Amino acid sequence: MPHYYFHLRTPHGLQWDEEGVPFTGLDEAYLDVCRAIAEMVVDLIHAGMPRVELLRCDFEIADREGRLLMDVPFAEVLDRNTVPARPRGGRGANAEIERTRHLIALLHQQREVLCANLSRTRELLDRLRTRDRDPRTMHRP
Repeated sequence: MPHYYFHLRTPHGLQWDEEGVPFTGLDEAYLDVCRAIAEMVVDLIHAGMPRVELLRCDFEIADREGRLLMDVPFAEVLDRNTVPARPRGGRGANAEIERTRHLIALLHQQREVLCANLSRTRELLDRLRTRDRDPRTMHRP
């Protein structure tokens, strides 16, 4: 199951999530962070954070390798007064598309190496079989 990290960016700096949380996918991580924002806002307001500053906060959702998958601004959740919906494309989808393209390119490279190794192995086996059939190279007990 993929592991996601939720770094909190406020006007005062970035707080890194070093533990992360497993989710079945980015959609589920997004929905969870939207719920967390709605709950955190109450605490932040009671702590004295002005609404203007709240609107400048966001969560950065990253993968295990530290790549930013999605940026979820508090303003996106606070200004709509609705239940969070699944993300529609955007920066997170583009990051996932690029990651997929990169993985596909790596698979193609590995396939080429495997095919070259297989071809070389076949050549060596053919040479070995030819040598075994040659009476000059046969070993006798």
